Amino acid sequence: MESLDVKIEDLGNLKRKITVTVPQEKVREAYNKTYLSMKDKVSINGFRKGKMPQSLLEKRFNKVMKNEAVETLVPEYYDKAIKQESIKPAVRPTFDELEIEKDKPLVFSASFEIYPDFDLPDHSVYGLKKQEIEFTEEEVAEQKQRHLENAATFTPKDDAAANGDQVVIEFNGKVDDESIADAKDQKYILGSKQFLPEFEEALLGMKKDEEKDFDLTFPTDYNEEKLQGKTAQFSVKVSEINATQPPEMDEAFFSKYGEKVKSEEDFNQYVEDEVKFRKDYEIKGDNRKIVREKLTDILDFEVPEQLLQEETRARFNQVKQDPANKDASDADLEEKAKKEAAEQLRFSILVQKVLDDEDIKTDEQEVYRRFEMNCAMIGIRPEELVKEEYGMQIYQQTYGIVTEETALDFLIEKATE
Repeated sequence: MESLDVKIEDLGNLKRKITVTVPQEKVREAYNKTYLSMKDKVSINGFRKGKMPQSLLEKRFNKVMKNEAVETLVPEYYDKAIKQESIKPAVRPTFDELEIEKDKPLVFSASFEIYPDFDLPDHSVYGLKKQEIEFTEEEVAEQKQRHLENAATFTPKDDAAANGDQVVIEFNGKVDDESIADAKDQKYILGSKQFLPEFEEALLGMKKDEEKDFDLTFPTDYNEEKLQGKTAQFSVKVSEINATQPPEMDEAFFSKYGEKVKSEEDFNQYVEDEVKFRKDYEIKGDNRKIVREKLTDILDFEVPEQLLQEETRARFNQVKQDPANKDASDADLEEKAKKEAAEQLRFSILVQKVLDDEDIKTDEQEVYRRFEMNCAMIGIRPEELVKEEYGMQIYQQTYGIVTEETALDFLIEKATE
């Protein structure tokens, strides 16, 4: 392998400058290639096309020849130089000293910032312990019931609504005369526990076309903070009541779940595996959050200034547009954006170090699976969405999420061994 003459200057603060010497014979080869590519394309009086001497072409098109040679040699030898010296630039280089002469070596310089060198935190700092997947028979039964409800058929019913029935309702809710909910033709299975218990209790016993007003107090740990502990006034009307007809446990039903499900026993195992997967995902999610927050606290290495400026600018524009920050000063928002930018960059750099050090690859099949799910939610085929700029952005965001999760899961695995 060709050994290059490369000089490296440490300019401090992750800034580096390399000076690369391209041998004179390589410069001459670049000129010769440029001549061969041009000679059939230009005309000079007194010469048939393609027959003019190289020296005349170089004289007549000196600037073009120089530019072509530089554009050929500099990227090639820059790449060779950073590979030879095992340097990992974090940003695009700035090139200098690009004067070139055919009969002399080409000496050029490139300035850039590199990624910081640091040690991964000891796995013990996360304070994680291995957790076994635990679930109850009730949770499996509820998951099975959800599958059966999704495959159920419905027949109109004249009697009062009871557990297991499907009701079609319209309702609205208010807190202090402010609307918090408004729905029409909402289908709901009584007993499915998707609504709050008080809401389900109000529906039980109602009949078709019946209307009812009732109060409902939200739990203090309700997922919408503004409603926690608040009492709402609801009005509901039942427009339909349907008896639920569960599906037959037959081949047609099992076929919906793939080749591995051939019997009710297989189906039960399928459901149990789903519950296990969800529990495992919840454990991973909790651990990822713990590790992510811990890394935010302990990572303090320097980040490339150019990357920090770019990330800060992007985040500042985001927070500036947030109505919640309308009264904040630009100085405060920029400080907030810079802090968040530095935290995200440190985390991203750590993620890449984990992947590089451990030779871990992002699972592209998982990336595409999630991308397909995103496409399904917005009703666009993946092959069509990916052609659009925003579609590629969604794909890249998905790729980034899966990559980060991959690195975090590796750290979690090591911390819980």
